[in-house]
Amino acid sequence: MDEQRISVEARRVKLTLSNGSQLTGETFLQLHGKHLTGIQRIGEILNGEDNFLPLRYGGKVELINLEQVISISAAAEEEFDPLLALGEEHQIWVEPTVGEALNARIFVNLSGDRNRVKDFLNQKKRFLLLLQEDQVVYLARNKILRVQD
Repeated sequence: MDEQRISVEARRVKLTLSNGSQLTGETFLQLHGKHLTGIQRIGEILNGEDNFLPLRYGGKVELINLEQVISISAAAEEEFDPLLALGEEHQIWVEPTVGEALNARIFVNLSGDRNRVKDFLNQKKRFLLLLQEDQVVYLARNKILRVQD
């Protein structure tokens, strides 16, 4: 039975929930991601089909409803892949429905001539990837009030 288990790695994350609370703990990533080289990225989980994210904190594992998550951040040194920085770079200011506004960088590399901030925001993804100094932040697209570039 143990031979059928999928190998995972724990990744430390900080979540901001729609009620304003913040949780810090670990989520679990498969050792091989589907789309990028190496370990699975948090963004693959967030933009996948699952609606709940396992989070280990306080000595237990809870399942967090992704519809109630505003943002999830992780250390850039663990989560960032240089392939994510392809495209046109934009410096933006984002105000979420809950929590503090973020100053962040985005990279837009969409098909055709779609390299505007508006194109990035209108992607059919549940969570959008933003870069802050030493953090990767995944922000729920439907929890964004406004953006300035």
